[in-house]
Amino acid sequence: MKFLYKLERKYGKYAISNLSFYVTMCFVIGYVLQLFLPNIYGYLVFSPYHIFVRHEIWRVFTWIFTTPGSFNIFTLIMLFFYYSVGTSIERALGSFMYNLYIFGGMLLSTVGALISSAICYFSIGDVDSYTEFSIYGMVAGSSMTYYMTISIFLGFALIYSDAMVLLWFIIPFKVKWLAYVDLAFLAYDFITVGNLICRVTIVSCVLNFFIFYAITRKYNNGRRYAAGKLRRKKSDRDKIRQFEVVENKASSITRHKCAVCGRSEKDNPELEFRFCSKCNGNYEYCSDHLYTHEHIK
Repeated sequence: MKFLYKLERKYGKYAISNLSFYVTMCFVIGYVLQLFLPNIYGYLVFSPYHIFVRHEIWRVFTWIFTTPGSFNIFTLIMLFFYYSVGTSIERALGSFMYNLYIFGGMLLSTVGALISSAICYFSIGDVDSYTEFSIYGMVAGSSMTYYMTISIFLGFALIYSDAMVLLWFIIPFKVKWLAYVDLAFLAYDFITVGNLICRVTIVSCVLNFFIFYAITRKYNNGRRYAAGKLRRKKSDRDKIRQFEVVENKASSITRHKCAVCGRSEKDNPELEFRFCSKCNGNYEYCSDHLYTHEHIK
């Protein structure tokens, strides 16, 4: 994973911190437009018909503002949940890796939807079928953010597999079991949906998760190894510093020191030192103060 380390060192400073907040705000804007300005909201949805026939290219990017579901009483709870889930992933892996996961998933979904849309578009023989193609594509495009949120949850379940959540605020479940349920629903949707664009979007979601799994497994092992190596180096440096301090302290200890002037044999090797028998205590004096000091009683 040296390539990732190099990328992080070189471009990590450009990673968007707290990306989950901005993703959540895109959903909030989408819900507001869907409720109060539905005509404008209709211009944001990924629609193959409008992209290929009417050349409304901005829809390739604005689908992030479409909502992952209809608005109801649980919408605010859902938004807060996915914000906290994304924040937890970013806290565990860092902003750079979380940015790669989110933007990588968006890129896979967009490219996959464009390719499948092009296949559907060029396979249509008559212009009368464009209306059917429009409805077909709008349904698929409106589900892209839904599968994106599932991908975020799968990433969270990969890192915090043993974390507990309350299903319907009552039933405790481990996150990994809910992830298995989500994968089962994705498989069911893939089989029953009958929509090529939706199927490609599902595959993009799952593919992004498995790429994330493969990368983060080696990436985290590498980071843990590097962190352990750094701690060992730091520990070795601390030991060397401690040895140097002890050595310096040992080297600073003197055998003789004058009680008056404080000079020692290290400062003045030529001096002679003697203890005074008239002083009360072990007081040592240099030759200059041996007979001139005041006796300590």
